[in-house]
Amino acid sequence: MPGQPLCVKFYRTPAEYTGKTRPSVRASIFFSRFCLWFNVNYHEASYHERLRKRLPRDLFAVFPERMHMVFSRKRGWGVVESLIENADGSAIRRVVAEMRGTDDHALRRRLYRAAAELFDQLAEQAVCFYDPPNVMVQWTGPEEFSLRIVDFEPMGRALIPGLSLIPAYVRYKVRRRCSRYLKRIRESYLPDDSKEV
Repeated sequence: MPGQPLCVKFYRTPAEYTGKTRPSVRASIFFSRFCLWFNVNYHEASYHERLRKRLPRDLFAVFPERMHMVFSRKRGWGVVESLIENADGSAIRRVVAEMRGTDDHALRRRLYRAAAELFDQLAEQAVCFYDPPNVMVQWTGPEEFSLRIVDFEPMGRALIPGLSLIPAYVRYKVRRRCSRYLKRIRESYLPDDSKEV
């Protein structure tokens, strides 16, 4: 949003689909754009408010500071949220992209450890975050960074509705998914390190 430290997310319109947009995704967007119950933006904004009330301040800081719903007659329901950029104004990137883009082994280890610590905190607090590749790196200074989460689907895709309301299930699922992700990036970018990085 020009002139403001905010951005807005909407579903793609049919004109914005690509050849890779599967029919199932198109159908999901069709139902979700104008119906709040199916709209991921709505669930993210609602869950964000619940997290604000229950998470320690330092952990909540990984999420956007602001998040609220907005409606467009053309695009349907969307969400306005804080724009998270690097200190120099450039776009933030995923942890794996930062690890891939550097030959600095010490930096790779720092990024890995930061991600592992964040995942432990999210699991401990039973935060519904099931997409570990969506953890981003925000550079706050020349060698300083914070991890941020700007995209999350708190409902998940469990076959049984309501599982994401059960803390024990959430902890199990977060740990399982994040462990697999950490194993992949460790094998790809820290192959000479032991399993305990």
